Amino acid sequence: MIIISLFPDMRMHPGIQSTRYQPDTSDLKQRIAVIDDEVDICAMLSEFLRMLGYETEQFTDGRRALERIRSRQFDFDLVYTDIYMPGLTGIDILRDVIVLDQNIPVILMTGQPTLEDAVSAVRLGAYDFLTKPFNLDLVELIASRALERRRLVLENIEYRNYLEQKVEEQTREIKGFLIHSIESLSLALEAKDPYTKGHGARVSNFVLTLARELSLPGEYNESLRIAGLLHDIGKIGIPDSILLKPDKLTPEEYEIMKTHSETGYKILAPIGSLAEVSVFVHEHHERVDGKGYPQGLKGEEIALPSRMLIVAEVCDALATERCYKPAWPASQITTYFKENRGTAYDKEVTDALLSLLARSGEQILNILRGNT
Repeated sequence: MIIISLFPDMRMHPGIQSTRYQPDTSDLKQRIAVIDDEVDICAMLSEFLRMLGYETEQFTDGRRALERIRSRQFDFDLVYTDIYMPGLTGIDILRDVIVLDQNIPVILMTGQPTLEDAVSAVRLGAYDFLTKPFNLDLVELIASRALERRRLVLENIEYRNYLEQKVEEQTREIKGFLIHSIESLSLALEAKDPYTKGHGARVSNFVLTLARELSLPGEYNESLRIAGLLHDIGKIGIPDSILLKPDKLTPEEYEIMKTHSETGYKILAPIGSLAEVSVFVHEHHERVDGKGYPQGLKGEEIALPSRMLIVAEVCDALATERCYKPAWPASQITTYFKENRGTAYDKEVTDALLSLLARSGEQILNILRGNT
């Protein structure tokens, strides 16, 4: 008799046996929380939803219901809640559920409906608004549509995550291929000159050593590593007659040689994943006093990773034999950087280098020279 009074059309309700809006039960059953301080209504609504094939859990206490929802022990796919309850109202529950998971639809119910309540509920994020006594066709229809919407939203999120993962994987593959190709060009370039062979790899390793000494955030490591490898890639555009010249370059030849920073930037900048690397390559011959090239940047106008790359590149050049000079010992390199600290080279980066040289100078230089 209670069922009849609460749901006047239940005896003739076709939805009890209907298949019009049957939920997909091929996987786990969808779970619905029913919250109402009126015990009979809570029980009967729960029973009706179970007859439609859903799993339900009923609560006559809003606080206990919210604790259960927050625990995530059992994730709910839909929440029916009365608005006017002692202690914790349906509006309170709605707000908390939205914060917890905005994709859980919440249907508010009341036996004292007003237009203001309905508008307020929707504005706050309720999926729908039901009045008592219930129209069971409407209860079934709203539940089905709300759960179908949730299913589609979750599928869309899952599919979007899948696509993002695939794009990320393919981007890594493409980036790896591009870097490998450019590294191959760089190695081929270095192979022309026995004095600079392995220079890129050494600079790459040493700039990461400086990064650790400076406690630089790890987010820069990959870009620094690649920039170290590719910083001289622009020399591809330098004629061999200048690039491999054993004697001192003429002023005109030196101007041509200086274009390799700009050329390297132009090679790398169009590759989106190497945009940051291209900046470091562009700036690796700048000086903190503004007397470098190609842009004449000063101080912090030069990116910190670029300032590190500058020091690492020069240190390697000094530590290794070149056609125009012998390899310098640690003491001579230390003196040089002390004299140029704050003019050619960044003070903080120079101090990190000097600290490394003071602790294990010759050991570091032997590694740069390829000696173990």
